[in-house]
Amino acid sequence: MSARDRGRIKLLLIALLCVLPVLASWLSYRWLPPAGGKSYGQLLATPLPQARQQGWPQGRWVLLDAAASCNLACEQRRFAMRQIHTAQGEAATRLVRRQQADATLRQDGFYLVDPHGNGVLFYPDGAAPAAVIREIRSVLKNNNSLG
Repeated sequence: MSARDRGRIKLLLIALLCVLPVLASWLSYRWLPPAGGKSYGQLLATPLPQARQQGWPQGRWVLLDAAASCNLACEQRRFAMRQIHTAQGEAATRLVRRQQADATLRQDGFYLVDPHGNGVLFYPDGAAPAAVIREIRSVLKNNNSLG
């Protein structure tokens, strides 16, 4: 075997080493797809028209309760919202609680709305406060430049 052939084999092996990780990642993604996010709340990612109204806290994260009338479940929800807000510590200054009656939104829980007015997450009544606190803390931490 000549020196020229050995050089070509080395070049092909180097090219194979460069392509192999890309091929392996594509195959693993194709046959072992990722499970997706582990969100506790229901992911929404939709704009809320309520955020365009006068008096909406611009540039702040909002915990929104859209219940029209307040019963026992609503009182418990608002208590949980106060606890979740307080538990955010330093980040609590970036978060505002708001009650605004709206028939177009679900009445059986509360929403986390981003500073741009998009509904990010919905938490139904009875959601575990500890899990909600952890998730909202993570959202606020990972989106530190917003609000």
